[in-house]
Amino acid sequence: MLNDNNRQYVSWGITALVVVVLSLLLSFFISRFGAVRSFAASILNILMPVIYGALMAFLMAPAYNTVCGALVPFLAEKVFRGGKGAGRRAYRVARFTATFVCIAVIVAFVNIIIALIIPQIISGISDLANSMPTDTASAASFIRELLKGKNENIANVIISAGDSAYSWLSNWIHMEFLPNINTYLSQMTSGIVKVLNVVKNFFIGLIIMAYALNMKELLSAQTKRILYAFFPVTAANSIVSEARYVKNVFTQFIVGKIIDSIIIGILCYICLCFMRMPFALVISTFVGVTNVIPFFGPFIGAIPSAFILLIVSPMKALQFCVFILILQQFDGNILGPKILGSATGISSFWVLFSILFFGGLWGIVGMVIGIPTFAVLARFLQRLIERQLEKRKLPLETPAYDRLDRIDPVSGEPSYHDVRKGMDPGGGEGKRPGEGGSGGADA
Repeated sequence: MLNDNNRQYVSWGITALVVVVLSLLLSFFISRFGAVRSFAASILNILMPVIYGALMAFLMAPAYNTVCGALVPFLAEKVFRGGKGAGRRAYRVARFTATFVCIAVIVAFVNIIIALIIPQIISGISDLANSMPTDTASAASFIRELLKGKNENIANVIISAGDSAYSWLSNWIHMEFLPNINTYLSQMTSGIVKVLNVVKNFFIGLIIMAYALNMKELLSAQTKRILYAFFPVTAANSIVSEARYVKNVFTQFIVGKIIDSIIIGILCYICLCFMRMPFALVISTFVGVTNVIPFFGPFIGAIPSAFILLIVSPMKALQFCVFILILQQFDGNILGPKILGSATGISSFWVLFSILFFGGLWGIVGMVIGIPTFAVLARFLQRLIERQLEKRKLPLETPAYDRLDRIDPVSGEPSYHDVRKGMDPGGGEGKRPGEGGSGGADA
């Protein structure tokens, strides 16, 4: 038997051993970081089909659930006539149909990208390159006429900057992009193994997506079984609840943002065609894709598009800027809230902060998933803060801490300051805001 002193020494020894082992592991990881990163990259490459499949299953799960939910009662009542086992047979047929619909949607989307949009984009860039000299001269003439007799220096500065930008863009298109299209294609052809690897990952991902969509209930049940086997019931309940929240936030935001961006791209194309804008498909595709990025997406898509139109026609560029402003107001105030709803529940300031922070960490991907990631982390922090406040028997609501001076460590009674008395320490204590008097009127 160990006495108290020996038990204390054993505890210290175990703690020291754990610290030493963790230090050695950290040292090994740092010294072999290249090897660890290479190993992680190889594992990631092996699991890439699974990642493709999981991502496609995540994106298509709402459509799968919608099709199943609509077909099951219809098939059970109208097709199988409510007979014995009608519900089970209807569910099987509905799952098969929903899986087929999801695969068909993804394959059709890829075919549209490859067969329609990419050739149109290349053609639009070629037309832009061929029309640049004439369009640039027209733009310069327009600026000179606009500023004629007013300020020739401003006109010269604007035209000089435009000439420099045009020269760089024209050289890049003529000397780098267009001459090397065949080179790029030949390199892709010579690197047939990489292309086939991507195609293989995509098609295996489709198969994994089909399995994941049809097994998601089983996978969820197996995961919960493991959680309740190795964690206390309270902890397992909390993990399941938080995982459900994470899934809902990411699903509502990312899927909703993709749907929102597709609608914006289609509306942009229709309106640009109606306005007879040049390069309508190229600009609409760019606007739709960049609209996936919250907050900064509209600017990222609109500025280069407006510059292209400025070279072609300054009036067209002005019309496009006005149209994009109206379109983005429609998206931000009407369409976006209708589709996304209150998926994250964070304020505008934290939206901007999360985009900047996670965009700095993970680039474009971080800008896309930064908002739901920050919302999840904020919820975890909120739950932790509430748990600690409950342990200390303190108020949970944020307004309870408005104008709080101190909390008595013995009685636990809060003291509030009165803003009418400024920073005077002698008049700093008062009632809680809203608890009588006129002190709460200034909150």
